[in-house]
Amino acid sequence: MYKIVYAAIMLMVSTASWSHGGVMNEGNECKLRVGPYVMNFSGYQLNNNAPMQFCDDLPTTGESYIVLDFIDNKLRDMTVNFRVIKSDTAALGTSEDGLVVDSELKETPFFEIPAKRYPYGTMKITQQFTEKGHFVGYVIVEGENEKFISRFPFSVGYPEAGIPSALKIPIAMFVIIVIIMIWFVRKKPVKFNEKRDD
Repeated sequence: MYKIVYAAIMLMVSTASWSHGGVMNEGNECKLRVGPYVMNFSGYQLNNNAPMQFCDDLPTTGESYIVLDFIDNKLRDMTVNFRVIKSDTAALGTSEDGLVVDSELKETPFFEIPAKRYPYGTMKITQQFTEKGHFVGYVIVEGENEKFISRFPFSVGYPEAGIPSALKIPIAMFVIIVIIMIWFVRKKPVKFNEKRDD
């Protein structure tokens, strides 16, 4: 009985890391790894999904915001270039998603933020996605004698399959309550041996 409850909880509220290339979901935080450096990665669509934060895929088209907060202070002294390229395919969900493709870097970007320094450690990006599609994002950081590139594919306008994240915990709680109620209803009452007077 306890194993069933435990399995249900783990399936519903699992916080295991998953990723699309350089972007990783670690519990409630999205991280973008660029070489040895790490940034917090947050995606928002205030007009369509105001309170929601997205780690990579954006579920609807429209105005979208991406915020990169530098965790490693050394990034403040380096230039950061952000570019997005159209793609014909969605993310594979494998380690291949993070492999830099030289031919993609030579393509004309769908949009690009030219390389510059961000001394306050925050890069804010606003982009209007008018049509759904698949894209590849690149973050390129350059400093004195070093250059690192992070690649992360993402999709726009394709709602997430399966149970939405916001519903996983309420559903898990409901399942647990139902299992406990069934357990109590089926539990046999304890019978005490009555002493008889002969």
